[in-house]
Amino acid sequence: MKRLNVERLSEERLGEAERELEVAEAFLADGLLRNAAGKACQAWKSLLSHLALRNLALLEERYKGYKRVGNAAVPLYEWVAATAPTSRLMEIVVLLEKAVPNAVELTALALQLHEYQYNGPDPEGVRSKIPDYETAARLIATFIARLKTVLYAGATTSGEELV
Repeated sequence: MKRLNVERLSEERLGEAERELEVAEAFLADGLLRNAAGKACQAWKSLLSHLALRNLALLEERYKGYKRVGNAAVPLYEWVAATAPTSRLMEIVVLLEKAVPNAVELTALALQLHEYQYNGPDPEGVRSKIPDYETAARLIATFIARLKTVLYAGATTSGEELV
């Protein structure tokens, strides 16, 4: 069994979140809404990974076992925290909700933006719940503002430092 360097990964994921957020803002300013949505979602995934790596004890019970990575096996809870797979984001945030208030709501919005990134606006609401570009721009701007609040808050309610 191999253990991940969770401290280093945590710091890298935090830096990645900051950089992805800057790119999302630039895309939004230039009107590249689907790209902005994707980068904003990625920024949240990176920040969520950072927070999960800082709160591994909250994931350990749920994600038992090991994940094969190359020739090694790593604890599944470390792998899930480090990679924050899109398909498991809601599971992760439910576990982190005590340490990260509003994480469930932010993740739900991030997943809507992820859907919009791939499908674009849909007035009928079949492929995307975002009907038009104006709604998309406002949602992305709102999400970025809320993400900045979490990113630069400095601490979780449990008192652990984010950065």
